Amino acid sequence: MREFSLPALYEVPADGNLTDIVRRNAAQHPDVAVIARKVGGTWQDVSATAFLAEVRTVAKGLIAAGVQPGDRVGLMSRTRYEWTLLDFAIWSAGAVTVPVYETSSPEQVRWILGDSGATACVVETDAHATAVESVRDGLPALKHVWQIEGGGLDELGRLGQDVTDETVEERSSIAKADDPATIVYTSGTTGRP
Repeated sequence: MREFSLPALYEVPADGNLTDIVRRNAAQHPDVAVIARKVGGTWQDVSATAFLAEVRTVAKGLIAAGVQPGDRVGLMSRTRYEWTLLDFAIWSAGAVTVPVYETSSPEQVRWILGDSGATACVVETDAHATAVESVRDGLPALKHVWQIEGGGLDELGRLGQDVTDETVEERSSIAKADDPATIVYTSGTTGRP
């Protein structure tokens, strides 16, 4: 077998963090659309500044709810705007995202949230909330469950009203380039993920 490699085009600083890009985009290109979301059947651009503000709002709620640096936060949803928002908010709170595939069975949900030690979970739908609730007795570390389609992001916004931007900035800078950002449970070919 022949091997070929090229030097990296970009060197990630040792103190780099995934949340840096959100803050950098807002500082350098505040009005540029960085993402779009579908609202009422129409795609709407979200500027760098607006996205940063939403990330901070959700991160503040997570912090106010007691999510600590290094805590695992489950995220069970299909791919959508809120997934990206929550991923950056979880990292901005200093926590680690644990994705749970949207079609996972309750047993798979219990395994992933239990094995990772998730202290909180955000789900998308009523069915996802039901799956988590059905196994919650077996998840002693799980303290909070919020539902995207049930007003969970608004609830997090209300919870975090007294948390400062400075607190989020401190939490955002805790993780470094070598720290875990996400724990992915892949499908197991002969056993559990």
